[in-house]
This record gives sequence, structure tokens and C-alpha cells, in this order.
Amino acid sequence: MSPMRTMRQMLDTMDRLFDDAVGFPTAREDDKEVKMRFDMPGLSREEVKVMVEGDALVIRGEHKKEAGEGQGEGGDGWWKERSVSSYDMRLALPDECDKSQVRAELKNGVLLVSVPKRETERKVIDVQVQ
Repeated sequence: MSPMRTMRQMLDTMDRLFDDAVGFPTAREDDKEVKMRFDMPGLSREEVKVMVEGDALVIRGEHKKEAGEGQGEGGDGWWKERSVSSYDMRLALPDECDKSQVRAELKNGVLLVSVPKRETERKVIDVQVQ
């Protein structure tokens, strides 16, 4: 194995490790909505799925990459490198969230999710102490 090939494989591995890294979400909540941000570098819209299951927000992502040695001009393509990275997160949503109105946008490797809250009437009940 040539030193250049070894170096190239090492650099490809490092790139893949950094490309596949998905950060922890950040969340912000106010009276009107819950907003969340997920860093998902390298994933396209087709590779990300956002859904609500019961009272949980589910974020899934899967990135598949395939590369071959010797493919193309005169190469026999005798080996291929395949990598798959996946991301699966479940977050409990507050009861007052309107789960049918969840919005998600993926832009430049950042997934932004907004979950509006329903207006709830807060009842105050006096409890008699005996």
C-alpha cells in the first residue's frame, strides 16, 4: 500500500467522522411555542424524517455513502467502501403543544423545529383545608 493511499484513506476517515457528527439539540420555550435546533451536517431533506408519535417528537436521519476504488476509466472496481450513519432522537413534548401543527425546516445542515402551543385556560381551584 502506498503512503499516499494510506494518507488519503486516513483523511477520508477523518472527514467522515466529522461529517457524521450530529450535535445535541438546543431548545427554547415561550408562551406561544417550543423551538428546537438540531445540527445535522451532511444530511439532505430526503435523509431526515420528523414525526410526532403520541406525545413525543421523533427526529431520524440516515446518511449512506459509497465509494469505490478503481471505478471509472479502466478500473475494475474490485472493492467498495460503504458507510452508514444514523441519528434517532425522541423528545417528550409538553401537553399544551399542538402536535398537529409541527413545522420543520432543514437548511445548511441545521434542522429547525417549531411546535406551537394551544391556548389553555388555567383554572384555579381553592381547596378547603380541614
